[in-house]
Amino acid sequence: MDIRKILIIFVVGLLFSVLVFSVIEAVYPQPDWDDFCEEKFPTPVRLADREKIECPDLEVPKSDQDSCKEKEGDITFNYDENGCATSFECSTCRHEYDQSRERYNQVVFYVSAILALLAIFIGLFLPAKANTMNEWIGTGFMLGGVFALFFGTIRSFGDLGRFVRPIVIFIELVLVIYISYRKVGNLRKDKKRK
Repeated sequence: MDIRKILIIFVVGLLFSVLVFSVIEAVYPQPDWDDFCEEKFPTPVRLADREKIECPDLEVPKSDQDSCKEKEGDITFNYDENGCATSFECSTCRHEYDQSRERYNQVVFYVSAILALLAIFIGLFLPAKANTMNEWIGTGFMLGGVFALFFGTIRSFGDLGRFVRPIVIFIELVLVIYISYRKVGNLRKDKKRK
């Protein structure tokens, strides 16, 4: 086995999968937590001053807690200069961020799957007889397609529906088996001819 062939296949596969996710990130950036939620922290108070400050108890009524929970929000507090909670509000920023992240992961999955299938198609049908280098590059594209498909699936796996997950994994398994038979079968036929 030629070590150069293995290296070229691996490098092409790795670079293709990195290219896929770099293009996705460049065109459709991942949502950032800070764009959705603004952290509110109490003002730091010196320990000596803290003993002198008595903060009033601020209780959140059960009805407000239930209402916030229905909106899939979290109760957040506003603080004064002494670090005492003065008021509260229902913040749905975490829920909005989670929804945006789920949409992003779905886009990553679909785009990486399309580009991965394109790379696999190129790898399968690149004419190896025209140039032996085509076989190496084609196999690298197939490996890169499998990497991109695998990492795109891993990224969005938790956001897929429970019935969609096994279907996606089954399709990917069939694809890998098909590629294996197609390429490994061709390699064995080529060895027998020699």
